[in-house]
Formats: sequence, C-alpha cells, structure tokens
Amino acid sequence: MQSFQFYLPTRVYFGKGMIEKVGEEAKKLGRRALVVTGGKSARRMGALQKAEDSLKKMGVKTILFEGVEANPGLETIKRGTNLAKKEKCRIIVGLGGGSPMDSAKGIAVSSTNPGSFTQYLGRNKLEEVPLPVIAIPTTAGTGSEVTPYAVFTTTDGKHQKKIMADPRIFPKVALVDPELTLSLPSSVTADTGIDALSHAIEGLISNNSQPLSDYLALEAIKLLSTHLPEVARNPQDIEIRGRILYASLLAGMVIAQTGAIIVHGMSYRLTTDLNLPHGRACAILLPWVCEFNLKSSSAKLTSLAKSLGEDVENLSQEEAVERVVNRLKELLLQVGLSQDLESRKIEESQIRDFAHEVMQDKRKLANNPRQVTLEDVIEIYRKAFGVVK
Repeated sequence: MQSFQFYLPTRVYFGKGMIEKVGEEAKKLGRRALVVTGGKSARRMGALQKAEDSLKKMGVKTILFEGVEANPGLETIKRGTNLAKKEKCRIIVGLGGGSPMDSAKGIAVSSTNPGSFTQYLGRNKLEEVPLPVIAIPTTAGTGSEVTPYAVFTTTDGKHQKKIMADPRIFPKVALVDPELTLSLPSSVTADTGIDALSHAIEGLISNNSQPLSDYLALEAIKLLSTHLPEVARNPQDIEIRGRILYASLLAGMVIAQTGAIIVHGMSYRLTTDLNLPHGRACAILLPWVCEFNLKSSSAKLTSLAKSLGEDVENLSQEEAVERVVNRLKELLLQVGLSQDLESRKIEESQIRDFAHEVMQDKRKLANNPRQVTLEDVIEIYRKAFGVVK
C-alpha cells in the first residue's frame, strides 16, 4: 500500500450556529482581535454582527478591517497589518470568502515577520510564526479555512497572482457554519461551488494524490455534482447548503495535501486580465484539462466517473473520457456557468502570453499527471474559449 503523510493542524467546528463560538475560541488565543472581512455582504447578512457580539461577550476587543477586495492586493495587506500593529492585535479573524480569509493569513504573517511582505511570497519562506488565525467562511468554495495557502495580486508592472504556502499559515480554528451561506447569490454559489469541485478533481488526479486525500476528494465530487444543481433550485434549503459547504471543506483538505494541477495555474490570468471570478475561470478550463489528462491515464478515471454519477465500466478509455467531459459540461450548464464563451473575445497573442506564464509554474506542471508542453497549454486555452485554428 502507498505510504503517505497527512497534516491538518486546524481545529474544525462544523454546523449551524458555529460562528457564535468565535469569542470562545478567540479568548484562548488573545484579547484583541482584528476582524478581516470583505465589502458589505458579511454586515448585510448579519454574520459580522454575530461575530462581534460573540467576541464582545467573551471580553475580546474587536478591531474591524472591512472592505477587502476580490483578489486582494499587497496594499490591502499593508493597511491591515498597520492597523493590527497599531491596535496590538494578537488574533486575526478572517470572515468571508477566500479573499478575506487569505488576507487574514497575509496580515497574520506580516504582523510578525520583518521586512517586505513580498519576500514571503512563495513556499516556506516565513522567518517567524504568524499571529493565530480563526477562519469563518461565508462561501462554499475556496477551502481556505483548512489550507496552508493564500493568494495575492501583485501590481509590479502587471497584475499577477502570487501564492504564499507554508504550514504555519493553516488557520488555528475553522468555524464552518452553513447558515452563513444562505444569502449567497446564485452566481456566487455556482462560482465558488465549481472552485471546490476543481479542487477535488485536481487533487484526485494529481501526482501527489494519496489514499486518504482520494477518499475525501471522491466524496466531495459526489456531493457537489449531486447538490450544486439542487441549490440553484432551492437556495434556502439549509441541508443542501450544508452538504455543499461540507464538500468544500473536504476539497480544501484535499488540496492542502496534494496541491493543485494546471487548472489553477491556467486560471490566474483569466481572473487578473479578463476579470473572471476565480471559480468561473476554473470552470472554463476544467473539462478540457480533464480531457487532456485522462486520455493518457485511466488510474482514476472509473472512480471519478462514478462520483460524477456515470457508469463507464464497459466503455473504452476514449469513450469513458468523453462521458466524464460531457458530464462536467452538463454540470456547468446546470449551475448556470455556460461554456459558450464566443461573446468573450480573446486574442491569440493573449493565449500565448498566458501559456508562457503557465510554463513558469514548475510546481503545478510537476504535479500534473501528464507532462505538459507549451503547445498543450495553448491548445487547452483555445478549446476552452472556442478559438478555432
């Protein structure tokens, strides 16, 4: 049997009302908390008030850092860090989607590590232990509450997404509360849900996959493929919302162990240059990256198909791959993420520029189950955008 290691130092609380534990958990870590959140959604849906009330009840002073943008930039981390230092905060609470949770991680790092924040972008570059982070997701997709990753946008010359990866930025606590996702718009539900599906599929077929992560990935894929179409019809069903949030949690645990493959590597420029939401960028690419990888490897094909609700036992590999790809396309249509992108123009020069950048991401290339060339990446982009050559 394959040898493997599995490291998840985050204490996870899952269930309705779990946000109300934030004060109890924060008190164990310190008495002054910076609450990092996005625009107005956390305030509008009452999550921010619940967090502040819980912290106040337990005697934890709350300092609010509100307005974190999608794909947070380095200036946001600088402003948040300055506030955390000024107020002598000892805990960082990330409340929101992936951007506020990643920003919380970045502020936690920058609050204790000297010098420029940019020197810590990359893998395992921290000098000092960051401040403890409590993560409270309000979307079901990024899994940032249980990963050692954070992604930031740099603006030196051109917008680029840069990853920070270090086991010390795992949140100390994750409070995963399905009630916080009830008010999500259908577009955000779909975008973030497909991001979670991409995490699970990428982790399943990656070169770093292992038995325990595979088990979690297959369960996440099954739950998401079943319930994402249902939540579009029944957005107020807390049970369905809970299953999707649980699946997102599992998918986050998967990529924490395996990392992502080229779906995520290829998606970054689609968000920075084309202003696509991260999950939608992954959705555009996912069927075509799966087609590319599964054509040459059948090791996970049958189990992936089964989790997607497809029986491919008696099919040839080519037929099975086609069945999986078509099922993914169907699922994307069911949740409102159309694969027809002819209205969104992309130039051949952009495709080549994007592809050259992807080829610099050696880690994701190495993690991809099939060796990738520049022309392979270009062809996947062309298929995703319907560009005929």
